[in-house]
Amino acid sequence: MPTGRIAVSVAAVGLGALQLGGIASAAPAGAAGVGGTSCTDARIKACVDLSENRAWLLDGQGNVVRGPVVNSHGTEGHETPTGDFVIQRKERHHVSREYEGAEMPYSVFFDNNGRAFHGGNTDRESAGCVRLGMEDAKAFFEHLNPNDRVQIVE
Repeated sequence: MPTGRIAVSVAAVGLGALQLGGIASAAPAGAAGVGGTSCTDARIKACVDLSENRAWLLDGQGNVVRGPVVNSHGTEGHETPTGDFVIQRKERHHVSREYEGAEMPYSVFFDNNGRAFHGGNTDRESAGCVRLGMEDAKAFFEHLNPNDRVQIVE
């Protein structure tokens, strides 16, 4: 009789409760990622390359629909996590309770720790979010929806 283990994971994907955090690596040097991005999963709707401060929107079938665009991300001690994530929720006019009422326009939350894509000054590092220029943040807000997959790589 064959033996083995099967790991089963149950998540409430329909409620946006699934988080696929973990280590995601960029496409190998010299190899093209999905749609010419640094990401490796054709099902994603957004790709962020932290080492290059670039981000893209995709159609979920491997085609880029916007980008690359400039972004900034978490500072030392408040790093932006890498991995595969699922959009949790959106708030057009979010104000941070954790960071002294900081405005986070066009917030698209991608993890369970309050990290989001949002508009702001890309010349400054964040507390773990992916900060985009205002027009790009608006585009991310309009394009992404709860349960969409995103990938963040280094």
